[in-house]
Amino acid sequence: MSSRVPILSTKVIVPRRRDEILSRQRLLDLMLELADLRLIIVAAPAGYGKTSLLVDFANFSKLPPCWYALDPLDQDLQRFTAHLVTSISTRFPKFGQSSMAAVQSLQQDASSQDSLENLAALIANDIYENVHEHFLIILDDYHLVEESRQVTQFINQLIQSVDENCHFVVASRTLLNLPDMPLLVARNQVGGLSFEELAFQPDEIQSLWLNNFHLGLPDGEAVELAQQTEGWITGLLLSRQIAGSPFTDRMRTARVAGVGLYEYLAQQVLDRQSVPVQTFLMQSSLLEEFDADLCQEVL
Repeated sequence: MSSRVPILSTKVIVPRRRDEILSRQRLLDLMLELADLRLIIVAAPAGYGKTSLLVDFANFSKLPPCWYALDPLDQDLQRFTAHLVTSISTRFPKFGQSSMAAVQSLQQDASSQDSLENLAALIANDIYENVHEHFLIILDDYHLVEESRQVTQFINQLIQSVDENCHFVVASRTLLNLPDMPLLVARNQVGGLSFEELAFQPDEIQSLWLNNFHLGLPDGEAVELAQQTEGWITGLLLSRQIAGSPFTDRMRTARVAGVGLYEYLAQQVLDRQSVPVQTFLMQSSLLEEFDADLCQEVL
């Protein structure tokens, strides 16, 4: 029998909306257009503002949000489901008694398809009986648990089992690998945003500079920044250290913060890859241009 799972409360409350988060009405409008779907996916690489968008949407949407910030430990099915149930019950106190009892009594080997389907059905029934309004289940950083077969199968089943009042919003650095994704797409139950939508437009860069730095940015510079960074918000913020202060101030900022564009990419992108992928990236970086055949020949 599994032991009782401790719940970390900070994982299941909507983060405070910070003043420096720029509300982008363009994206909020897109999210609202998708809000009737069963599954909304926000998929983009690191640093494109996925979490900021979800926080803004959770505060902006009229639908009650149930927040769950994932970490690698949530690959454990019992921990995942315990926090998910707590997230929903925090918003809807009538929900969760039977679901949490089932979660806390999960066997360590509860990996069979029948067990996962039964657990998903129990939680879906609990939602149906105790939540009578449309609401959001927001899963942030889902890529941190996608390698867990149990979690993937469970969430795949739950998305299909819940009633139409339950809407999942999932942010991830990768596309979701749900087994029944083709079925959900065929039923027109899935929509989402990619890095192309999340990329900052020139007018949004100007709004960001004015909101965060109290600086006006000419149209030409905003267009150039958008082209150079491809609208990547982290690149924009790091470029602010370069564009907005004298050289001595930039060096001081770099020393104090201890992070720049290289450090960010190394920690958030390169270090998270497998050793073979890291090796390939470092070796192929020597080539100014390459395709698959040239890489194969050189490496």
